[in-house]
Amino acid sequence: MDLRVLTEADAEQWWELRHLALSTELAAFAESAAEHERKTVADTRALFRASSPEDFVIGYFEDGRLAGTTGFYREKHDKFRHKGVVWGVFVRKESRGKGVAKALLNDVICRVRQVPGIEQVLLVVAAGQPAPKKVYTSVGFQHYGTEPKSLKVGDRYIDDELMILYL
Repeated sequence: MDLRVLTEADAEQWWELRHLALSTELAAFAESAAEHERKTVADTRALFRASSPEDFVIGYFEDGRLAGTTGFYREKHDKFRHKGVVWGVFVRKESRGKGVAKALLNDVICRVRQVPGIEQVLLVVAAGQPAPKKVYTSVGFQHYGTEPKSLKVGDRYIDDELMILYL
């Protein structure tokens, strides 16, 4: 599987894939497509330029095309530095069912295990999303709580399930 940390050269493809994710999976992400549209490809290049072992985005490429992605960042506050967060897991529909999301997560976990001091990884999944939750539990994440009405999309509320992986 062709997985790697994204670089400035991937900014345009990632911007477009992220826009697709936010436009098609309304209940799955905190950021809206409209918010994303206010960011530029140049903003994305800057994000990737600042990548480090503690803050990065992984991409899955299929025939040279970005088909899946996820990000990771380490918490910045001193008292939270033992934690990191997985965000933005998304795989194009035509690439689903091939183990891509699981491979992305395993890659992130492998990288994070090399970073001194990180003891746990957190993520959030919208309630009522059994496929992503199944992938997350398959790599070791466990449910530890629910945030009711975490997201509001139009007039509809969506609960978030909070998940944790202890390293």
